[in-house]
Amino acid sequence: MTRICIALNTNDWKNAIKIVESLREEADMFKVGLPLYLGKGKNEVEALIRDGVKVFLDLKLSDIPSVVSLSLKEIPEVELLTLNGLGGYDMIKRAIDERPDLNIAVVTLMTSISEDWAGRIFKKGAKGVVINLCRLAAETGAWGAVVPGKMARYIRKNFKGLNLVVAGVRIKREMDDHHFATGIESLKWMRKDDVIVLGREITEDKDPLQTLKRIKRKIAG
Repeated sequence: MTRICIALNTNDWKNAIKIVESLREEADMFKVGLPLYLGKGKNEVEALIRDGVKVFLDLKLSDIPSVVSLSLKEIPEVELLTLNGLGGYDMIKRAIDERPDLNIAVVTLMTSISEDWAGRIFKKGAKGVVINLCRLAAETGAWGAVVPGKMARYIRKNFKGLNLVVAGVRIKREMDDHHFATGIESLKWMRKDDVIVLGREITEDKDPLQTLKRIKRKIAG
């Protein structure tokens, strides 16, 4: 079954650990973003790894190749790490060469970016941006790509070698600031090494563990 990652949408490690402890028996991994990682995040992530928790470190690193390469020396041995695809081929390739022990996922287009914005900045639609950055991920030998759910099936068909991470997945709540959010039932076709990221609809639920179990049954069925 496709792996489920729970996003720790907080900057408070006490709250984050509480979420991890309540859901670790059902979640495959937990996503640590920049707000949580800043400060003592490195030590906390290393502690989670020692405790057997798989961490998806979502930092979206982007800088000149030498700076990103140097930064990677301090990254713990997490399950997944994100780089921003707009950093380019040399940055991604050098990062992969620097840390072959990490599964690096290339971020294509964040779900908060609108079709209009993508068109004005990149002079092409959002789909074109995602396709080009997935091609870049494939050419560099990256583990996979972070893609909007509504484009994930097309990317799988055309880039079979890439593993996929889909964020902005919704169970029932409104789409809020995610222009390319998608419902979870439309992702049943995903592979076992792919990753679906779920956030507040699980962590803010009255019974998050039972809700997560129900979602896993829905995907498996």
